[in-house]
Amino acid sequence: MANGRIAAGTAVTGGFVGAPVAGLLFATNAALPFAVDAATFGVAALLALTLPSARPAGRAAPVTVHDRRPIWRAAGDGLRWIRRDPVLLRITLLTAASNLAISGLIAVIVLYALDVLRVPEAGYGVFMASAMLGGLAGALGAGRIAGRVGTRTGLRRVLVVQTLALVTLAVSRHPVPGGIALAVFSAGSATWNALWSSYGQRNVPTELLGRVGSAQRVVGLVAAPVGAALAGLTANAYGLQPVGYAAAVVFAVVTVAASRVLCRFR
Repeated sequence: MANGRIAAGTAVTGGFVGAPVAGLLFATNAALPFAVDAATFGVAALLALTLPSARPAGRAAPVTVHDRRPIWRAAGDGLRWIRRDPVLLRITLLTAASNLAISGLIAVIVLYALDVLRVPEAGYGVFMASAMLGGLAGALGAGRIAGRVGTRTGLRRVLVVQTLALVTLAVSRHPVPGGIALAVFSAGSATWNALWSSYGQRNVPTELLGRVGSAQRVVGLVAAPVGAALAGLTANAYGLQPVGYAAAVVFAVVTVAASRVLCRFR
């Protein structure tokens, strides 16, 4: 599955290449990673300008009514399409809810690993590498899962596995089961992203794919700082352990709700 390969490439470049390079740059100069990051966005913008305007053979012609529209109206096209698709709308909202749990956990993951899971400071890099490896494995295995059990069944099972992984992470007090749980959860996230992409590619018009995908990401990202803030407040008031339990509970609720929505998956 091409979606899985794209997700795998993202995991490799972001996790295995980007993270070590960022660490090396930070060790050289604390401001250097930010400068390089800004430069890469500039290069990406220039490369985007070189993309040909012609569409590949076999693709539907673009809808010209959208040409040269203001960017906010183009973004509104994506949001309106999501609103009209019941499955897409509900999954988008549930994704935002799951991001509350995930971003909250990520916000305190360093302290959670060191204080709750008792990961040695020298072993923290290995602990986080397990998550990267899990994400890579999940991305590469998404195609097999879809081929064996189907996309809808695969999505539902992935959510169940991720919930169990978060529960394991919440109750663990040792780095080994905690690291395995984190790797399994990361594998599930990569698998979900690859499988869910196929829904949009089958049900959203080609000319709206970018707008719908961007709208989904924006809705999901809006929840991230809220989750991080709630996790920080919770950890400050009650300690780190409740953050793990809360993340597991929220994700379990999302799993139940999403499983019902996916019954309408086409």
